[in-house]
Amino acid sequence: MHVTHLQFHAYGGDSWANFESRSKDVMDYVNAHDNITVDMGQVTLDETTTMTADGPFEHHLRSLNNLKWANVDVELETAAGVVPYIYSPNVKVCTIQWAVGLEIALLAKDPMRTFITTDHPNAGPFTRYPRVIAWLMSRAARDATMKTFKWLDKTIAATSIDGIDRELDLYEIAQMTRAGPARALGLAHMYGGLAPGMDADVAVYALNPEDMPSDPAAIENAFSRCALLVKDGVVTVRDGEVVAEPAKRTIWVDVKVPENTQVQRDIYEHFLRHYSVKLDNYSLFEEHLHNPRVIEVDTTQ
Repeated sequence: MHVTHLQFHAYGGDSWANFESRSKDVMDYVNAHDNITVDMGQVTLDETTTMTADGPFEHHLRSLNNLKWANVDVELETAAGVVPYIYSPNVKVCTIQWAVGLEIALLAKDPMRTFITTDHPNAGPFTRYPRVIAWLMSRAARDATMKTFKWLDKTIAATSIDGIDRELDLYEIAQMTRAGPARALGLAHMYGGLAPGMDADVAVYALNPEDMPSDPAAIENAFSRCALLVKDGVVTVRDGEVVAEPAKRTIWVDVKVPENTQVQRDIYEHFLRHYSVKLDNYSLFEEHLHNPRVIEVDTTQ
């Protein structure tokens, strides 16, 4: 089982006044169950945009911050929309959310089951991954950010982040961003490692594992500008600049399952009775699969 953007599901309290982190309880459970993988959903303390098909929730967010809400219905059962959102260091709830996400990663005992994400764009843009990595690798980076909090004492009281000294190393970062997600997706035979026969997708950063910089800004800068990126054996980025754009692939899963005509009929009739779109709206056809790469899964054996 995979739990997405766990940060948003690791809260305690019954009001804004006693809002607190429950990440330790959640991660105690995750650490004890090898069948669970999670991703952080890290708040990056940015101006960002929430994006969801939960129309009523977007309406609620709009009422909280009075920013513009854009919504659309195009062959969807729900209403996809966006609302700008600001995670401010001057707002206690936002800084507690920031701490919760980092606690999830820092309390994880198995980096192969805990992945770095920002629930892009809802907790922050994915372009902030380098900053998230710096926070995870450097206690000094976390402390420097916390010094900007208006409600620092209340944030510390409601979380455990100030009591965590752990600093992740490059190997753990590679597990949380490459090897772990590849294994969870069933793609470990193609991606997430450097073994012979795997796809030649390699990112090189200007960091020396034997002499890591003490300045967390140097870590963020290094991960912000890839020194070299090889995609399918082709150099695509050099010194942070795109130098080539090889053909992309559409990876899809062809799953064979035991046929059950009654289940198929029940689903079809459910759509007719309760949905505003047809079952065919959810189908993908060959013309949608540009340069396809199929992964075959047979559950009938």
